Amino acid sequence: MKNISKYKFVLYGMGLIASSLFSSCDDWVETESLDINQAGIEDENPALYADYLENLRAYKNSDHKSIFVSFDNQIKQPYNRAQHINVIPDSTDIVSLIYPNNLVEREIQEINETRENKGTKFVFTVSFDAIKLNYTQLKSEEDKAREDGEEIVSPLPTFINYMVDSLHNSFSLVKKYNYDGVCFAYEGKSILHMTEQEKAEYMSYHNAFIGILKDWSTRNADKMVLFQGKPQNLLDKSFLTDCKYIIIPCSDAGNSSKLSYNIYSAAVEGVPTDRFIVAVETISLDPADMKTGYWADGVTHSVEGASVWVAAEHEGFKVAGMGIYNVSNDFFSSERVYHYTRMAIDNINPSLKN
Repeated sequence: MKNISKYKFVLYGMGLIASSLFSSCDDWVETESLDINQAGIEDENPALYADYLENLRAYKNSDHKSIFVSFDNQIKQPYNRAQHINVIPDSTDIVSLIYPNNLVEREIQEINETRENKGTKFVFTVSFDAIKLNYTQLKSEEDKAREDGEEIVSPLPTFINYMVDSLHNSFSLVKKYNYDGVCFAYEGKSILHMTEQEKAEYMSYHNAFIGILKDWSTRNADKMVLFQGKPQNLLDKSFLTDCKYIIIPCSDAGNSSKLSYNIYSAAVEGVPTDRFIVAVETISLDPADMKTGYWADGVTHSVEGASVWVAAEHEGFKVAGMGIYNVSNDFFSSERVYHYTRMAIDNINPSLKN
């Protein structure tokens, strides 16, 4: 159900569909009563809406700065509109689902409709560091059980075998739910101060992880591949040439200078410099949390500040877009639904403004 602002949007946008409509159907998703079934533009003027969607898809296939978001889809039976995938602003290019498995029919339907109608891509993240952390915790529990004299019926495999199983299970989701690709996350660490034994172990883990990624990417050339993390810590950086974007997490950035520092730190030899995306946090839904989603001044919203930086010219590297973590939190902005996300879309692609 859409409110009256959608009708105003149609009147205003009749002559501007090829340009101004690209920024999203933003006014079509304002907060509203859910028990009134008003007609939407897709019902009132199907031809105009079809033109809008066609232009939106063409825009996403054009040269522009992309918007990547992560979306918390943990709730399977939504109790507010923020929990619906198809309410994310239309001009969002890539959505990474935080919970990629056990999708319900409602989620699958919303994903398929959003992909088909709006050209939005859907991925999920596979993290080396998360797999390593899970394994370390399980190993600690197993060691403690042994110390307590408990019988270990199914001992843990080696880390590499555990990682291989984890990755293969993740890859199976791509086919199961028809994801458009995978975002591979890797923080890693520098090997400069490691002992020879530590270095050998680290390299074996790294090489196994990258080898699996390369193999999967080669066998799934039709799927989008993204990298997220610290590319400077990769020992084998050749995999990055296959990645559409290199996402640099910048949740710790308190100002624009830190954004630049994070990019320059990542732009080492062997790392492509023409596809960087900086990713920041939205504000917390906890009103007492005045740090998450804000810059160091305590006033500037990270999404707003980062979008201005992304839109600027930079020397030595290209910023291909920006990322917004936990985007659904922005649904509840006091100004308007998805206020800062919509502002970012306008800021990083100023040619699309009226």
